[in-house]
Amino acid sequence: MKFQIVVDSSADILVNEFNNSNCKVNVAPLTIKIGQKEFVDDANLNVDELLKTMAESKEKQTTSCPSPEVFANLFREADYTFCITISSKLSGTYNSALLAKNIVKSENKEVAVIDSKAVAGVARLMVLDIMKYLDEGKEFLEIVDIINNTNYNLLFVLSSFDNLIKNGRMNKFTGMVASLLSIRPLFCAHNGEIKLIKKIRTLTKSLESLVDEMPNLSPKFSEVVITYCNNLETATKLATNIKNKYANVNVSLYPTRGLTTFYANKDGIIVSFR
Repeated sequence: MKFQIVVDSSADILVNEFNNSNCKVNVAPLTIKIGQKEFVDDANLNVDELLKTMAESKEKQTTSCPSPEVFANLFREADYTFCITISSKLSGTYNSALLAKNIVKSENKEVAVIDSKAVAGVARLMVLDIMKYLDEGKEFLEIVDIINNTNYNLLFVLSSFDNLIKNGRMNKFTGMVASLLSIRPLFCAHNGEIKLIKKIRTLTKSLESLVDEMPNLSPKFSEVVITYCNNLETATKLATNIKNKYANVNVSLYPTRGLTTFYANKDGIIVSFR
């Protein structure tokens, strides 16, 4: 294969989900450990079992990124690889992919490691864009440059902040305030980090604020990906509200996989757009 896209499993993409003659998509799974129990974030993961174990366990809960060897083996499957990772400020996955790039450099494999500066749907939007540009006949490095200069955004609303706080992904004070006051604050991805936008009391108001905030981050957005954790009804209603408020916007919905389930937890909503 000449071209491929490699994402880590925080993208909520399954192997063989995309069918394109010009390019295949591979997934490097992260691992979730709860006490002595380990969940590999691949197509075989049972998300309901993961949620149940998270809720019932009092033991330490952590995640680990794919090793450089995992990435290197994937990079060997194509001449040119676009590798999209979770934000480098939230995980060591980006650095692991960079090490793998150096491993295969002597094997005449061209690899571009792209820091999504986000998670979930942003990576999916990047995959869709790369495939479109390949179909248009654009060159490898030209596509990398376009992706790195495209305005991708992410907003999210969660009901639990436990794993984000415990694993150092969120400012401890911000997370504790949200948890203690039982509010539903609106957050965004800002330069690869989590940023609080507004403190809001209810889920309904928070999602309304999310919809209103979208054009402030991307005035002419046209593609939206909603990622949801065991709350399809809420996600569907949100999609309808977005389409009713903004003309000519395409909205798609996808359930969270392992890594995003671990951090978003039950009832989490992540909205990615460009």
